[in-house]
Amino acid sequence: MGKDYYDDMQERPSWRSGREGSENNRPSKGLIWTIALGIAICVVVIVIWYQFFPAQSQGSQGQSTVIEEVLPEVKEIADAPQIQPTEGGEENPSPSDAPVVDSESARAIDSQSSVRRSPSTSSASIQYADHVVKDDEDLAGIAKLYNLKPQTLISVNQIRNIQAVKEGVTLTIPDRDGQLYTVREGDMLSTIARKYSPTLGWKTLQELNNLKNERIFVGQQLFIPDTTSSSLAQLTDVSPIQFQKPFRGTISKLFGQSYENPATGASEILAGILIEGDWGEAVVASAKGEVVDAGNEQKGRGRFVILSHEGGYRTSYYHLENVDTAVRIGMSLEKGQTIGSIGTSGTDYEQPTLFFSIEQSGIALDPMQFF
Repeated sequence: MGKDYYDDMQERPSWRSGREGSENNRPSKGLIWTIALGIAICVVVIVIWYQFFPAQSQGSQGQSTVIEEVLPEVKEIADAPQIQPTEGGEENPSPSDAPVVDSESARAIDSQSSVRRSPSTSSASIQYADHVVKDDEDLAGIAKLYNLKPQTLISVNQIRNIQAVKEGVTLTIPDRDGQLYTVREGDMLSTIARKYSPTLGWKTLQELNNLKNERIFVGQQLFIPDTTSSSLAQLTDVSPIQFQKPFRGTISKLFGQSYENPATGASEILAGILIEGDWGEAVVASAKGEVVDAGNEQKGRGRFVILSHEGGYRTSYYHLENVDTAVRIGMSLEKGQTIGSIGTSGTDYEQPTLFFSIEQSGIALDPMQFF
């Protein structure tokens, strides 16, 4: 009996704890009423919120009404320039009086063809003015009027036909001598600067063309100043004739670059282009024309041929290795007809190089404008 009693005493606490645990797990009535009260309060708050929400919406509509009433006054302000000024009113400065905007005398680079930009330019950037050609004016006279070279006006206005400069045509006049350069694949500001002058510097080109940074893109046009100088669409007239490249080769020097004249050894501005090729390559007439000069200079032009074309144009071909036997002064050549072959005559060049130029009325033009 004693054993059973002790066993019963040992088992009894666990039995009681299990019963008490089951009773404790049941939620009390007080807790249930608390949760119910909380839910009721939330419902009341939500109902009150929705009652006030429409009032806020009406307030927003009231604000929009005020804005609509202000709009007519804004329109009247925008139209103010058309209203006659009242006496004693403060005069508004005209665009010509503004310190930066000057539509009569300033233009800038970088729009469609990178020749025009907004009037807000740096003081170092190139500036442009318009000149309407008068009846008694020609290109040379206009260039002299602005103390510029005719080649500057030809390049900036992309003139291919000087005879197109007539009364009523508007010319773009830069404030200094120079030319436009079209950016090519692989170009950088530094390499472009070195092509034209070792002292020019890429930073100068950046400031001159009002560029925000040194990035440039293919096809962009940059103004290159003439470092030897002390100082649009209307003129892209199709020339009376169409020129072609005298032979397929690599252009090593561009129009307006500095080069060493083979005749004198002096550094000069190139009035044409230099095209390198292989020995024996044929040089052809760039357009139909008449041979007006031909000869051989041991130092300088070498073996050369000069053709005269319609519209007052002339093309020159220097440093030929030989001249075709059929070519003689006074004869007519068809476009693409062989003149001779490329060489190095008259020079110390190691690579066969052709000097090719186009001029009109005695003024040198950039051949790259024609092909």
